[in-house]
Order: sequence, then structure tokens, then C-alpha cells
Amino acid sequence: MQDFNVLLEAASDYNEFVGSGAEEDRNALRHFEGLANEALPDDVISKLSQLPGSYSILVAAEMWCPDCHKNLPVIHAIAASAPAIRLGIITRDKAEAVFKAHFGVDKVKIPFAVVLDENATPLGQFIERPENATGKNGEVSERYKNGELLVDTAREVTSIFPGK
Repeated sequence: MQDFNVLLEAASDYNEFVGSGAEEDRNALRHFEGLANEALPDDVISKLSQLPGSYSILVAAEMWCPDCHKNLPVIHAIAASAPAIRLGIITRDKAEAVFKAHFGVDKVKIPFAVVLDENATPLGQFIERPENATGKNGEVSERYKNGELLVDTAREVTSIFPGK
């Protein structure tokens, strides 16, 4: 998928992306980094260590975004724990045209993480927050806001990869 390859080439790595943010946003993200390292359960680590082939996670994100503060550190921890995974982060503006066209969305909610195989073919996506973070009426749970659902982010992103 040529469009995704172009986006991957333009993507920043995690540290470049974090370094581009304001101090307040870097501090918020760093808070969740500590929690993210504890959010990868043994079953997730086991699956990631056995991945066949190579993959990329392409994430549309912004440093000012509270959902990015929570979920990017987990996505980074996933990529860092598996040599078969490359992480690339782009701004929503750079991702918008390709993501809207490919995924048929009206708005690119962030973080919007796409797992790509070695041919840059999308295997699936994680959008904004884990499914159980939002209640029946659309309210965001306090547990999510406090970073208590990071393990759910880890499991949802990892479930996109092949294998058990």
C-alpha cells in the first residue's frame, strides 16, 4: 500500500515525537509511560515475542491530546518489546487524507493506530481509546482517565497481530 509507505517514511519515532511537544504535554505523557511499562501482561509479551514476519504500527497523534498521553506510551511499549515491530508517528493533518479514504471515516480521531504487515497492508486499527473506556451514554470512565485501562489498550492493539 503505497500511501501507507509514504506515511511511514514521513513518520517520527517515539522520542522525536515526544520531544516535539510542549513541556506540559511531555510531562503528561511521561506520567503514563511509567504505568504503560506495567500494562503489558505476560500473554501480550508472549504473543509479541512470537510474531512471524515484520510489522509497523503507524499512529496519527498529537502531543496536546489526552488520549494520546495515555495510549501512545502503551503502543510504544508494545513496539519496544518486539523486534518485529516498527513504530511511526505522524500528525493527524498528515494522516487525514489517507486514513479517511482507506478507512471510510469522516474524522480521524486520535490516537489512530494502524497495524501494517510487511507490505504496508493494514491488518486492523485501534482508535482513540479502548472499547471499555466509554459508557453506554458516551461518557469516558474515570478508570480510563486515571490510566487504569492501559492493559486494555495493550490487549486491543496486540489482538490485531496474527497468532494467539
